[in-house]
Amino acid sequence: MSRKESLASSASNVADLDANRLSTSAWLIHVVVLAGFALALRCSSVSQVYFADSFRHVNAIANGSLIIQPPGYFLFNLTGLITSRLLHLSIPHALDVVNIFFGVGGVVVFYALCLLLFDVQKAFLLSLVYACSPLTWFASDIQLTYSSMTFFAPLLLFLIRGKRYFVLGCFVWAVMTGFRPSDGVFLLPWMLYEAIDVTWPERLKGSLLAVAGVLLWWIPTAQRFGGTILGPVTRSKGQAAGLAKGVLAGHPSIYSLVNLVRGCTGMTIAWGILTPLVAIGILWLWRDGGWVRSLTVWMMPCIAFSLLYYVSDATHFSNQVAPGLIVVGFFFVKLGKKKLQVGVYSMAIACSILFMFGARPVDPKTKSGAVVDAYFVSFSAWALRHQYGPTLSELIGAGG
Repeated sequence: MSRKESLASSASNVADLDANRLSTSAWLIHVVVLAGFALALRCSSVSQVYFADSFRHVNAIANGSLIIQPPGYFLFNLTGLITSRLLHLSIPHALDVVNIFFGVGGVVVFYALCLLLFDVQKAFLLSLVYACSPLTWFASDIQLTYSSMTFFAPLLLFLIRGKRYFVLGCFVWAVMTGFRPSDGVFLLPWMLYEAIDVTWPERLKGSLLAVAGVLLWWIPTAQRFGGTILGPVTRSKGQAAGLAKGVLAGHPSIYSLVNLVRGCTGMTIAWGILTPLVAIGILWLWRDGGWVRSLTVWMMPCIAFSLLYYVSDATHFSNQVAPGLIVVGFFFVKLGKKKLQVGVYSMAIACSILFMFGARPVDPKTKSGAVVDAYFVSFSAWALRHQYGPTLSELIGAGG
């Protein structure tokens, strides 16, 4: 090699090193900005104990039972207890710390996932969309289990689909299922789908690790439900059958239609103005296989169950926000209109922030007003600050 070639090679290596450093620097700046932004949003609207089963979680930790109604949520309550004692916080404040950690951490993990799939600018903007999603935001500010799903969902996608760490992903799935058992069940078809592309030794190791992880929280839960190993399952089945109102419950009625509306509005709270693009992206890109087909397998069990059997409110879609937004990302990759993509992402961010800070109750005397208040306004920052969460039947009854 001549001296000139050597100098050129050295200059090229230095340029590559500088580019890598710049890329790392930009990545770190993005992480700090995303984490700080998500933390500021969530701290601006953290609520007192009021929503759904929040009181039950606080009481279960206080009295030491660590379970509420089936399936118990033992691991979530145990995490709240440990956090309370380590940080010397009241139980509600400890649960706030846990959920805000999950919410902010979920945004950072989602950004790491997006960097595997999209360029830096689009990854950053889509992560801002995730941070501003009314559902991921709301879930971080209530004392319930849903915020954990906004962390574990992108983490599972990152590990299993993104980095192909299937064995480690199986253990993460087991831990996630300890926080929300129903979500773990919904993701089983996706886990089996992803297992198709791994070797038999990896499947065996992953299965053993998943079983061990589940037993760590299953046995204490079963003991607290009377000692029978299937206690959490039998009790959960009975509870679900009593609540179900969808068409698959066996008795189609006006309540089935209400359940369908509640599910559709819940998905809108999850994805905001990008909701139509999630559906279009799945229909358009399904045949391409790859990521979108995998994400569809992830999403369909939860969506079908919620729309056709039972969904209590929008928070049940907390494990759907991340995969839905990734579908939107691939939609724009295929569309190839980068300026439009930036514009749509920016609009989605602005609309989510405007909704969260600007939504207020409308006239509940009309049925449409009651629907808006119960299924939309109840998930705003105003609702969090004012502990506002009426059911549709309560609003219609009060209006009538």
